[in-house]
Amino acid sequence: MHPALFTSPFPFSSQPREAHLHQSPINMGDARELASSNDIQSVTSTEKPVLLFMTLNASGHTAGAAQIAKHLHFNRGYKDIYFIAGPSFQSTIENTGAKYIKNPFEFTTSKTQEGSTEGEEFFRQMKAVFGDSIVPSYHILKKTLEDIRITHPEPRQILFIHEALSQGLLPFYYGCPLPKGYTSLPRSLNWHTSIYLSSDPDYPPFGLGLRYDPTPENLALWKSMHEGGRAMWQVLIDYYDEKLRSIGSTKTFTEMPLDVAMEVGDVTVMATTPSLEYSNVTKNPKKFRLVGGLPVRELEQNLVCPPWWGELTSNSALGDSDPTKKRVVFVSQGTVHRAYHELLIPTIRAMADRDDMLVIATLGEKNEPSPLAEEDTPKNVRVVDYFPYEAVLPHSDVFVSNAGYGGFMHGVMNGVPMVLAGLIADKGDVCQRAARAGVAVNLATSNPTEEDIKRGVEAVLSDWKYKQRVREIQEENVKADALGQIEGIIEELLRGE
Repeated sequence: MHPALFTSPFPFSSQPREAHLHQSPINMGDARELASSNDIQSVTSTEKPVLLFMTLNASGHTAGAAQIAKHLHFNRGYKDIYFIAGPSFQSTIENTGAKYIKNPFEFTTSKTQEGSTEGEEFFRQMKAVFGDSIVPSYHILKKTLEDIRITHPEPRQILFIHEALSQGLLPFYYGCPLPKGYTSLPRSLNWHTSIYLSSDPDYPPFGLGLRYDPTPENLALWKSMHEGGRAMWQVLIDYYDEKLRSIGSTKTFTEMPLDVAMEVGDVTVMATTPSLEYSNVTKNPKKFRLVGGLPVRELEQNLVCPPWWGELTSNSALGDSDPTKKRVVFVSQGTVHRAYHELLIPTIRAMADRDDMLVIATLGEKNEPSPLAEEDTPKNVRVVDYFPYEAVLPHSDVFVSNAGYGGFMHGVMNGVPMVLAGLIADKGDVCQRAARAGVAVNLATSNPTEEDIKRGVEAVLSDWKYKQRVREIQEENVKADALGQIEGIIEELLRGE
């Protein structure tokens, strides 16, 4: 079997494969043993506990946690919140009311994130983003916990909210020294910002964009692929172990890295509902909680709108029966894989001759120039460098996206049906879930043609089932009350349940 079939979690491929690594028990080491013996004091004081957040230095990994911190601070009375995040997020964190602490680990990816799912390049990128973050993340977390305990001595409780791929918590589970002043780790909520990740053979392998169809034949195939793929992962497993050994681990790292990312902490929380995930991902409902998507964020009061903003809002205010009302197509390439030639430019060109449409295109970074010269930009297109999804989506009829998980959930929470085209990282798997749920057309490629995009947009706009279904799932997610559930889980953890 070709080795490319065994890649996952953040592949850089452009083609899907029909095809999951056998799950072994995760060696959680000393931290789990210590945590399980910790006599958690009941929450009886009127003083709220201290909260500590930590995220990987990337927008999709930080934005949701920042929204949670802001809600807990301003709406729920948590006054002492600390937040470890990358330097580009300092103002965002400070606006939540939390005390910002710089995460020293930074990484860069190329604008188009060109690469391969095969061989050394894939694992080089995995090492650079996740493996290399282990040591600095451990040190800053350890120091911050020590500083917090000095400022807030016992019996003040501390709870850690850890973004699953930020790697700060990982070393403690492999025997690395605890912070000074602690006999065990604080209870922790593991906040996960993507789809369910696992080498459980009941699910197709992560990263290949495979359809979920658990027939006996597919289950056997998935199991075989998971087992065979482990050999390819060994280079990354060994790298993790090397990094952990350098900071004093006493347990050998032998597990699949993404399995561990889902298992660290006391509870893993995912911002989704069962309609958007595969069957039985919460096999352990005490450990894994699907709390629903985070609510649509309020727009910043000082948000500067582009010059054409009035045109969009005026169109939105027209009645559906008004013949002058245009259908709005919103397209975004996301903030990481900004290969505009793959999706954004083809979408613009596919809609160029439609006088009945208005195309809004957002780029992935502030002050980024348009990929099209002004004379090459169709008259029905409006381009903005960087603008919040929650501003544009309420005025949109269809969202064309490369299926980043954050963007996808923005579409769901705003009730906008989608056309999705992406395979890199988790994107192919997001596309499959979206199509299975009935909220999107999956183009099953990162490089759709103009005709592909036309067909996808027309399918969404001409068939009411997509709009109806996304509104049903929007309502399901809103009713789930993610922020309320998260606060309940925090209180549960603090009670030692």
